[in-house]
Amino acid sequence: MITRVISAVVAAALLFAITYFFRTTGLFAICSIVVLGCIYEYSKLTFSHASAPRHMRFTFMILAALTYGISLVNMEISAGIASISAILFLTIGVLSVRKTPDLPRALRLQSAGLVGFFYVGIFPAAAIGTLNFGDNAIWLFGLLGVVFAGDTFAYLAGRLFGKRKLLESVSPKKTIEGSIGGLLGSAIAGAVLAYFFVPEIPVYQLALTGLVSGAFGQVGDLFESLLKRLADVKDSGAIMPGHGGFLDRVDGVLFAAPIYYVLVRFLVA
Repeated sequence: MITRVISAVVAAALLFAITYFFRTTGLFAICSIVVLGCIYEYSKLTFSHASAPRHMRFTFMILAALTYGISLVNMEISAGIASISAILFLTIGVLSVRKTPDLPRALRLQSAGLVGFFYVGIFPAAAIGTLNFGDNAIWLFGLLGVVFAGDTFAYLAGRLFGKRKLLESVSPKKTIEGSIGGLLGSAIAGAVLAYFFVPEIPVYQLALTGLVSGAFGQVGDLFESLLKRLADVKDSGAIMPGHGGFLDRVDGVLFAAPIYYVLVRFLVA
């Protein structure tokens, strides 16, 4: 636990330092490195354990990176870009079927690719797209605050009050009480964001935004737990001591990002 706290503090200090000295450009660069790490880890979790053809995994990583990059330029066409990536990936997948008699496995690999273009392509682009909502990074940090506050409150509520399992087959330690605490933490983070940083927006609106975004952030946490369970691994990687890989840290952020992006865009329009 001590190692986890220390590494989290160091990472947060580094992120704020980069933002302070290099502004949005530095923040954009570090976020893009994280996204590329997520693409790699997702490909490892979903393709390696299934003995996928090497060219399928490399094709996915290239198309996912392109989906992310183009979506950053224009979020309005992100769904179209993901669809084109999906068609190209499916085309290669179908042509590869002739090399394997295991058709169900081939279909599972193609399905994993389709999910991945959204999960590590469009979702993170939505998170970084919040940088376009103002002259600073407050909305991106607000998203991180909503998700990480939810994680912290969920952990504390689970330790203090947790009795009923939330989804034991996927994540044995998570409880319903912890989930409720997490929702409360996300709502409080949204309220703090409004009260101290964007007072022009009513507190209740950002509290509700935090609550809804935090709920989907919890689903993202469960989704990544499912990926790891299917791959039979404890962590998606080992980039941070005590925290695992990139996906282990931003799984909730990825699922919360599109919801948060749409809600905040409506509020600041």
